[in-house]
Amino acid sequence: MSYGDRRLHHSRVLQFVQAPPPKSLRAEPLVDFPFPDVLPPQLQPKLEEFVAATGGGESDLITRVASWKLGGWPTWHLTAPDDFACTACGTSLTLLFTAASDDLTTRVIVGRFGDLRIFTCPADAAHPFHVDVH
Repeated sequence: MSYGDRRLHHSRVLQFVQAPPPKSLRAEPLVDFPFPDVLPPQLQPKLEEFVAATGGGESDLITRVASWKLGGWPTWHLTAPDDFACTACGTSLTLLFTAASDDLTTRVIVGRFGDLRIFTCPADAAHPFHVDVH
């Protein structure tokens, strides 16, 4: 068994989970933008122009960052934008962490090639968090 292999037994299913190799991750500052549909209508065309100019016609590199990240904006490439509310106080939750399946550095796949996202309450860190697989 190599580093990071973990066997998880779930009834009759045997799954292998591979952790990223040691020292394979590094922090890089980046700027991402909210999904265009959550912006005011007058800003949407500007962001769409910027996405087209930087994406090379292949993908949206601005609002769909392929990476693991702390903070930033959630991606809504599978569903319409949603607003998760804190179950304790009703405040809109903010994105804390994203683990994206399309990060080539980690080679980690979430679900059926999705994103694992953790949202937290900005009003009180002791409030419950929300986990979303998108």
